[in-house]
Amino acid sequence: MSPKFADVIAALDDLKARGIVQEHAVFGAVAQAFWDEAIPTFDLDVLVLYPVSPSGLIDLGPLYQWADEKGFASQDEHIIIGDIPVQIVPAPTVLHEEAVRTAATLDFSGTPIRVVRPEYLIATWLQPPADNLGRKERAARLRESVQLDNELLDALLRRFGLSW
Repeated sequence: MSPKFADVIAALDDLKARGIVQEHAVFGAVAQAFWDEAIPTFDLDVLVLYPVSPSGLIDLGPLYQWADEKGFASQDEHIIIGDIPVQIVPAPTVLHEEAVRTAATLDFSGTPIRVVRPEYLIATWLQPPADNLGRKERAARLRESVQLDNELLDALLRRFGLSW
C-alpha cells in the first residue's frame, strides 16, 4: 500500500476514534476500483455518518478544526491528507447512510478499510440527481463485471424507486 494512502486510512480511523464522525466508508471511483478496474479520478470520496445536532444540522466545524490540528490543508471541498485530496461527504440520503453502515471491511495490504459495497454504489449512482450518464455507465460496468448480490440490488432498486 502506498504510504500516502495508508495515511488517509489512519486519518479516517482517527476521525472516528475522536467521535467527529460516527462511521466512514470509501465511496465513488476509488470504491469501484476495489470491486472492478480502476478508473481515473482526481480525489478520494469518503461517505461519513456525522453526529447530528438537536437542531438537525450537521456542524462541519469539528472536521475542519481536526484538519487544522493535524496540519492538513483544506482546498475547496477537499482536505489534503498525504498529498491526496479527500472529499469527506456527509451521507446525503437514507440510501447513502445505509451504504456506510453496511460497507464491507476489506483487507488492503494488511490494513482494514471500509468500502461501500457494489450494490450500494450502483443504487446511489442511479439515484437522482447523481444519475448522470457517467455514473450510469459506472453502474452498468459494475453490474456486468462484478459478482453482485442481485437480490440485494433488486431490493435496493425497489425500495428506493430506482431503475436503469
